[in-house]
Amino acid sequence: MVEILDSLDVLAQPVLDLRALTLAGVRYGSNAADSIDRERIKQVTLSPIVHRQKSGAGTEPEYYGEDGQRLTLDEVVDSVVGTEGMLHVAGNISYKIAAGTVVGFALYGAERGPLAYFSSLRSYVEFLTAFGTPDSVERNEVYGDLLGYRNYYRGSKKQAYWDSWDERLSSVNLGDYDGKHGPG
Repeated sequence: MVEILDSLDVLAQPVLDLRALTLAGVRYGSNAADSIDRERIKQVTLSPIVHRQKSGAGTEPEYYGEDGQRLTLDEVVDSVVGTEGMLHVAGNISYKIAAGTVVGFALYGAERGPLAYFSSLRSYVEFLTAFGTPDSVERNEVYGDLLGYRNYYRGSKKQAYWDSWDERLSSVNLGDYDGKHGPG
C-alpha cells in the first residue's frame, strides 16, 4: 500500500492502481464505516437525509432534514457511511462514498494542505510536464475568461484541476467522480 500523504509524487503519475492507495490511512475500496475515523470528520455533503445545510468559515455546519428539524453530525455521517455522499476531514481531504464503500479521494487547497507540495508548478506547461499529457482536457471559461483546465487521466480515474487565475494545482480527485473520464 502507498500512503498518498507520505508519497505525494504518486499524484503526478499518469496511471495509478487505486486499490494500492490509502489517503490519511483510509484504503481505496474499503468499507467506509470501518475505515474512516468519525472523530476526524468535520463536514458532510451530499447526504441522502440532508435537505438543507448551513456552513461557513469558522462555524460548525448545521444540517436539516426534510421536516426542517436539525440533524446531528452523527446522524448525517451514519446516512453517508451506509449509503453515499462525501465525508470531509481536516487537512483539505475528502472521501466519496457509494454503497458504503470508499470510491473516491479528493485533495484540494493549493495554499494549505497536501497540494501545497506542488506549489513549485507555476504554469500550466509545468503542470503538464510533471503530470503528463491527460487523456482529455476541459477548459473552464466564464464570459470568455479562462479560469482553468480540468485534466482527465482515464488510466487512473484521476482528475486534476489547474487554476489559471492563480497559476496552481487546486484539486486532485481519484476514483468515481462525475466527469472523471472527461468529455467524449
